[in-house]
Amino acid sequence: MNVSTAFLLIIFAGIINGAFALPTKHVSKWNFENIWLQYSIWAFLILPWLAIFILAPNVVQIYSDTPTQMIWTMVIGGFLFGAGQVAFAFALNMIGLGLGFVICIGLSTAIGFSLPLILQHPEAIATPFGMATIIGVVLALVGLIIATYAGELRDKHRHKILPDKVLLNEDGSKADVELINTPGKNHYFYGVLLAIMAGLTSTGQNLSFSLTSQMQEIALSHGASQLGAANIMWPGFLFFGFIPYAIYMLSLHKKNNSFKKYSAKNTKKYFLFAIVMGIGWFGSLLCYGKASQLIGSIGPVIGWPLFMALIILTSNFIGWKHNEWENCGQKAKYTIFTGLIFLVLSVTVLGYSAML
Repeated sequence: MNVSTAFLLIIFAGIINGAFALPTKHVSKWNFENIWLQYSIWAFLILPWLAIFILAPNVVQIYSDTPTQMIWTMVIGGFLFGAGQVAFAFALNMIGLGLGFVICIGLSTAIGFSLPLILQHPEAIATPFGMATIIGVVLALVGLIIATYAGELRDKHRHKILPDKVLLNEDGSKADVELINTPGKNHYFYGVLLAIMAGLTSTGQNLSFSLTSQMQEIALSHGASQLGAANIMWPGFLFFGFIPYAIYMLSLHKKNNSFKKYSAKNTKKYFLFAIVMGIGWFGSLLCYGKASQLIGSIGPVIGWPLFMALIILTSNFIGWKHNEWENCGQKAKYTIFTGLIFLVLSVTVLGYSAML
């Protein structure tokens, strides 16, 4: 029952995480840095600390009793994650929601899986479980490579048929592709590079969660709830992630004089959009943390790749619904579908590995 509940939680977490950036398509009067800074305040600061003070009121004492090595794991992992999230936000803006998630999350899946398995459970690598999980991750990486190629085909086709860089629907109207600002070789290259950087640095998220698992026992000994113990690491980790993220976004505010955007007409609802984004993103972490706890010590190995693959599938569904693959040519469409098929196979294999 615990495993079934865990996988339901992971499925839900993957869906809401894959959809968290959707409001960015509806904030045309704010700059890039406005929405992402407001989102980070809720996702990295307010919601994590609010949740943990409810679920584990003795959080200050718990952190005081945490070994110094684990605190440094949170600090370093958090800073790397924060830097990666800056790159991720730019990648979504440059190459689109679906493809940005594919590249970033695909890399994060592979590395986030491999390190906990190799460092903490090397004895499991040669078992049927280990081999099935490795196959699942390989399928995810193949899907990642194919999807990246599909994105290159998409932007080449658009640049060829629309050299003025205005994307149109079949009826002649302007395509709804706000996140993809400029097709073209250099634009795509830098967008992919940023997504890769985000994927590499975001590995610190799951690795930090895995390496600080002892904090859960400390939290329980201080009277924290099971859910509070499962998520005791996130507030500290995200606080340090917020620092480089906020510094960069504030520098963009100053450079672009973006503070005045907050008082623009008809933008009050944008603050609500930022809160919704924060709830979607951090809420997915709460669900993932609980699911990983239900599975047991091997939870970060099983749950992480499944969580990541579901995020990819959800974000790509949203990308299709918002015409991110409109006017891209049939070859690009077939290629991205092939990549997503590999990701679906990856989810299936990883689910089977959990049963083993």
